[in-house]
Amino acid sequence: MEKKFGKGLDVETTERLAAEVIRVGFVSEGPPAGERIGVRYSPIVSLTDGSLFGYEAIPFDTWSQADWKTGDFYGLSEREGTLYDNDRRFREMAIGGIPSRVPAVKLFLPVPARIVFEPRLYPGSTLERIEAAGLRPEQVVLLLTDETDSHAGTFHAAIRHYRTQGFRMAFSGMKTARESLERIVELKPDYVRIGREWYPREARDPAGECLLQAVAALGRKEKFVLIAEGVEREDQLRPLMSAGVGCGQGPWIGAASVSAEPVNRLVTDRIRQEMRRRFRGSAGGLVELAEPAVAFPGSTPVTEIARRFELHREAPGFVIVEEGKPVGMLMREKLHQMLARQFGLPLYGNRPVSKIMDAQPLVVDEGTPVDQLSQTAMAREPDKLYDAVILTRNGEVSGIVSIRSLLEWVTQARMSDAQWANPLTGLPGNEPIRRELSRRLEEGRPFTVLYADLDHFKWYNDRYGFHRGDDVIRFTSEALQSAVRKYCPEDSFVGHIGGDDFIAIFDYGNPVRIGEEALSEFDNGISSFQDRSHGQVTDRSGKAVQSAGLSLSLAVLSCQKAEGWTPERLSEHSALLKKEAKSKPGSALVWKTLEEYRAVAGC
Repeated sequence: MEKKFGKGLDVETTERLAAEVIRVGFVSEGPPAGERIGVRYSPIVSLTDGSLFGYEAIPFDTWSQADWKTGDFYGLSEREGTLYDNDRRFREMAIGGIPSRVPAVKLFLPVPARIVFEPRLYPGSTLERIEAAGLRPEQVVLLLTDETDSHAGTFHAAIRHYRTQGFRMAFSGMKTARESLERIVELKPDYVRIGREWYPREARDPAGECLLQAVAALGRKEKFVLIAEGVEREDQLRPLMSAGVGCGQGPWIGAASVSAEPVNRLVTDRIRQEMRRRFRGSAGGLVELAEPAVAFPGSTPVTEIARRFELHREAPGFVIVEEGKPVGMLMREKLHQMLARQFGLPLYGNRPVSKIMDAQPLVVDEGTPVDQLSQTAMAREPDKLYDAVILTRNGEVSGIVSIRSLLEWVTQARMSDAQWANPLTGLPGNEPIRRELSRRLEEGRPFTVLYADLDHFKWYNDRYGFHRGDDVIRFTSEALQSAVRKYCPEDSFVGHIGGDDFIAIFDYGNPVRIGEEALSEFDNGISSFQDRSHGQVTDRSGKAVQSAGLSLSLAVLSCQKAEGWTPERLSEHSALLKKEAKSKPGSALVWKTLEEYRAVAGC
């Protein structure tokens, strides 16, 4: 990346300073740090819907025209004896220049934890600057970094200082070390930012995916939202989203800028596409879970809201609306907590509810899949995890969904999925297969169905026993899944029909290539499951056949037009192709393109 330094510098000096930026991340010489402070904003995007979640304010060296690492900026300021002055100036610039005033967009503001021991710092100084800029405290998240301050007591002091003022706290720099994980558990931040050492290193990295899943599980247990830092490539999205990481930040998401840059449409579309892919075919709709919404305008006095809660004892919360559109939510429990404080009722009673409502509730269209909403709801801040969700139809309030009913539905769905999953391979069984085929046919888009069947599997079971047979079944499922993931990772489905029969469903693409890859993986690995001197191979009736042993037959149906086809008719048609494939020696593939049902078969 090209670095441009201050005016009037000769080439030799410029090259030396550029080398220093590359080596240590900042320039130590030049004017004092306080005279070259700038701010740039790095966008942070929600990985649940692709929307802009917030900006991180990054110190920018106006003299070297390079971003400062936060720790370097505060370290240089401390060495110059200007930590308090530079931190105050940076905060003022960051708060005053935030690119968005939308309530749902947060500002992540770096702070050095040791600043709380500065005698000139008084409680409420940051709060005053935030309110003067027209922001609310819940819009600002204070970001502590592990590399800035290593003493745990300093972190605890900083968190106590800022939490009492209503700020949310974030922690950056979590390392893959026990001490760092223990610190997270002790500090209980609202957000934790993880770096690239937590990501899978390549597309197929089971160990990396397990590590990411583990830290995501820790986040769910300790109730903090994960932010993935340094997202550089599109292919990093899938493991992050699968693990349940809430937000992403980095070069692929969007470069840091001094102004408000909208989220790249490609980024938003790609995240939403991945979310749709993950939850396609999810049974059930939010309308089934919806409860009637009780709504009030924002001007309603808090005392009136409290009285209405007594009349509507079944309502977990009220929706605050303007012209029929939701602008906020007030949960019963939170109102009671607020009024129960000392001077709570005199302080808040006559205020309009818009002054105390949650101005950033979770609002979704009623057509959103339940599974998708469940993940989005669980990625919220800890104090909002159990808040109700507002449903809309054409932008207007149509109901609310309680977290209790949402979790009950998800639990039942998981039990149903487990009931239909094949216990040997863990793949979806017949009912999920039928639903997926029906969904594809209803959508009307071209897609491909691949049916796989082992040849001479009965002979193999008789010759080697059922335990070895189970190993072959698992191996076959892995070979099939690997081939589909390699060439069609975006929208694919692999199921286990039963016994030695499998099915794969994926976008139209290049079905022959996927089939050939599956056969290649199978043929290259099956020899380890059978001996060369395995004896005479026989068919199901016990007659001797000419065969080298186990092989795989594939029937591939490319459905260009779905009219007239049903899951049952596809299965009947595939049986004819599988019979043809089985008539060929060794592993074989037979492929056919299907048009409208009546035009093909007259059956």
